[in-house]
Amino acid sequence: MIVFIVFSIIGILTVFVTDLADDSYFFDNYVSSILEQEQIFYISDTAVEAVKNFLKEDKNEYDSLNENWAQEMPVQLEEASLDIQIIDQERFLNPNLLIKEDGKLDEKYYMVFERLFSIVRIDPVILYNIIDWIDPDKSSSGGEEDYIDFPAKNDKIDTLEELKLLKGVNNEVFNGKEEIGSYTPGLKDLLSPYSNGKVNINTANKWILMALDEDIDESLAEAIIAQRQEEPFTNVNDLVKVDGITSDIIYRIRPFTDVKSENFLVYITINLGEREYKLITLLNKKNKQVKEIWRKLY
Repeated sequence: MIVFIVFSIIGILTVFVTDLADDSYFFDNYVSSILEQEQIFYISDTAVEAVKNFLKEDKNEYDSLNENWAQEMPVQLEEASLDIQIIDQERFLNPNLLIKEDGKLDEKYYMVFERLFSIVRIDPVILYNIIDWIDPDKSSSGGEEDYIDFPAKNDKIDTLEELKLLKGVNNEVFNGKEEIGSYTPGLKDLLSPYSNGKVNINTANKWILMALDEDIDESLAEAIIAQRQEEPFTNVNDLVKVDGITSDIIYRIRPFTDVKSENFLVYITINLGEREYKLITLLNKKNKQVKEIWRKLY
């Protein structure tokens, strides 16, 4: 009988110790997780402030791909490593600006988009679908207004990924495609809802430059890129330094162009312990001030 009681007590104590060990394990993991969260928030805040100050210290009257901000920046800390990439948004066209404040189509800006879609061989119907997605009325302008599961938004897009909802926008159209050694860009390489609408001629790719005017062909766009690599443009009028660019071209593209950027998407990869975090923030640089518009951490 005594032996039975002893073994029973041992069994109960064993279960208790096992449960205690499990509880301790989960408690330790919980505490570690909380501490890591606090650490990642602190690192995120510090990294964003550092980038803001970095952009604020850039005193140039232009923004170009030759500058330090445009280079990928690896950062090694004591307990974490960061990889920072800054992408100015004025290298892109903003589809939201196709529609003016009065709800009507901006005809001149539309012509730039029309040329762009022709250059990269994207079905022009998709351009109409974009217009009908963002314009305030519910009548079709040549595109789709009613989808199977939802109506058109009839408002500005908040993120470029919204365009994936549109009819005709498949992975190839959105992400671009490789063709016999050459690359044709997709919408993600051409558009941004965060651009102020003035294309930075120091950072725009050749397809955007070609779209600005019917007289800017591929060779002329490449000449612009070659010139800015040698010496960034400090004024749109500096384009006269490029053989083939006339005063007429400069006059026509002036409403859509600049040499500076105002909005910057910052992508930060943070490796902390065994985990990898992604931080994306939108910064606005204006009047020598840099402010954070929004931030996502996942």
